[in-house]
Amino acid sequence: MPSEQQMKDELRREFERGCDLWNAAKYEELGKGFDVDIIMKKLDDPGSVVGIGNALAYLNSNQRSKHPQFFPVAIEKIFIWGSGTIGQVSGTVKYQDKEADKKTTAVRFTFTYARASEDEDWLLINAFQARAE
Repeated sequence: MPSEQQMKDELRREFERGCDLWNAAKYEELGKGFDVDIIMKKLDDPGSVVGIGNALAYLNSNQRSKHPQFFPVAIEKIFIWGSGTIGQVSGTVKYQDKEADKKTTAVRFTFTYARASEDEDWLLINAFQARAE
């Protein structure tokens, strides 16, 4: 049984892997780390995208051409609960809406991950982000 710190480290690595895939616009690979019931909050819109199929369609049809970037500034806290089956990463990032536009915006985020047991991989189930300024 992994310790709580080991689970936090594992979750941090999964978050960092997701950021790398996002920044590389490798959305299909990124989607392998999504729970089927993912809820993804849009940043520039009050709506959300629900479900893995809709999330991947949104990323591929609406984000691919812009190639937005997500640069972590600070991870404030990583929480693990539910006998090691639920985890949450919160913090701030600099968000670049279009790769070609170098302007960035401060964004706060809370990403929630889930898994059926400690032996399984973390899957992103809730991605919340909102402007911080």
